[in-house]
Amino acid sequence: MLRDASLVTLLATAACDRDAGVLHVSGTVEIRELQLAPLVSGRLVRLLKDEGDTVHRGDTVAVLEQPGLDALITQRRAQARAAALRVAEVQAGEADSARAANDLARSESLRRQNIVSQQQYDGLKAAAAAAAARLAAVRAAPSDSAAASAAVAGALATRDELTITAPQDGVVLTRYAEAGEVLTAGTPVVSIGLVRRLWVRAYVGERFVGRLKVGQEGRVRMDGAPDTAFAGRVTEISPRAEFTPRAALTERERADLVFGIKVAIDDAGGRLKAGMPVQVDLPLLP
Repeated sequence: MLRDASLVTLLATAACDRDAGVLHVSGTVEIRELQLAPLVSGRLVRLLKDEGDTVHRGDTVAVLEQPGLDALITQRRAQARAAALRVAEVQAGEADSARAANDLARSESLRRQNIVSQQQYDGLKAAAAAAAARLAAVRAAPSDSAAASAAVAGALATRDELTITAPQDGVVLTRYAEAGEVLTAGTPVVSIGLVRRLWVRAYVGERFVGRLKVGQEGRVRMDGAPDTAFAGRVTEISPRAEFTPRAALTERERADLVFGIKVAIDDAGGRLKAGMPVQVDLPLLP
């Protein structure tokens, strides 16, 4: 075991000598994952994508249903139309009340001059009171109309949420539900891997982490094509040290303190896949 550790140390030293000022670390390609779930409960009636299928932004992935939702939408639309008619009644009532009040005000002076009889004046007064009463009875119609319109909008929004679409391009990684299942709000239906947003997980020794910074550029190389490099940049450096993951080759490496880093890959043209081992070349700061 000690002999293996000495060999690894010798190879690492040789690599540094060949390219001074550049840190070479091994890593693994990862992809970001999204879990798609409905915001409302319902029965899953169609699942249009399966594991391994490619999806594009806006593609329909799954469709749910709520029994009685269409009937509820029809009912609320009818209520909204009725409320809109009552709004028209309010406008007509306001006009009638204003006209009756004006007639009563004009008849006041005419009554004092005995041009209008007391009977005519009492009739105008009664008409004004009746118009005001009718207006008060339908005064709440505008608020009822707004509430009915909001109810229609809410029911339509619920119907829209029963259709799950892909928010970005990717590949279906896992299917969590089957057609016919009843799902509650927030229950995942599928997970999508964002294949265009690749990143590399790697670990840097404690003596090098101080010479790296978030945002610095680097190069990512495939093991099978070391001459082909992809642009990348450091997006995260762990603030806490940890021991090398147990996947390290030697006992000495497993005992070393390292810092995890993430390197985002700008554009791999589809050549890099999740799980591929790669080498990351990072220029060391002075």
